[in-house]
Amino acid sequence: MNGNNCGHSPNVPRWFEPPEKHTRPHIIKSLIDGIKGYYKEPAVLLPSLNLSNGSDRQQRSERREACVSVLGCLVHYLDLATLRVGIPQADQSFKGITMPFIAEKCSLTLRRTERAVADLVASALLTVYPLCEKLKDATYKGYAAIRTINKKIFTIFGLGGRLKYERDKAAARTRKKERKSLSRAKAKIDLVIDSSIIKAKKGGTASEAISNIKAILNSS
Repeated sequence: MNGNNCGHSPNVPRWFEPPEKHTRPHIIKSLIDGIKGYYKEPAVLLPSLNLSNGSDRQQRSERREACVSVLGCLVHYLDLATLRVGIPQADQSFKGITMPFIAEKCSLTLRRTERAVADLVASALLTVYPLCEKLKDATYKGYAAIRTINKKIFTIFGLGGRLKYERDKAAARTRKKERKSLSRAKAKIDLVIDSSIIKAKKGGTASEAISNIKAILNSS
């Protein structure tokens, strides 16, 4: 068999290729490389994924290719501290990635990507939390879902201990950032208070200082 109409060639599977200049921890690269082994040994490495379609037969090669590619993409965009899939934003928030984004990065059709995600969910490797906002006209606006990777997959590929170490490091970095952010906010508030004392001596009011402090808190 040389291939089919989706461009799949059983002997030359296509993998997710990380964008150039994306620097990720070594554990992420190791897991992605390990996942590729599922293509040749599905029943041995990830039996729950191999059986995700409810059949005792081995998962078809094009479906295995899609699952490996999509899972590799999700792992690449994984936040080790929370095991959520997404991209950190400049304002310190975290944004999930969309299905079309995943399909594009994996060079798959949207339909094949959706099937692969459904298989990953059915195999307990992935959990999906849809997000939406209720609008004034009683309709809903959808956002990129929050996806989390099951930490057990790290253990399967011998990376469980390393994951704990990396998560502890990531959590420590997050706490450090939060402390710095609080310190900056406190310094700003202290300056407002000092400034208010100076202005009070010239007839300023406390309400002005309170408004300034609230503005600082809202922007932090």
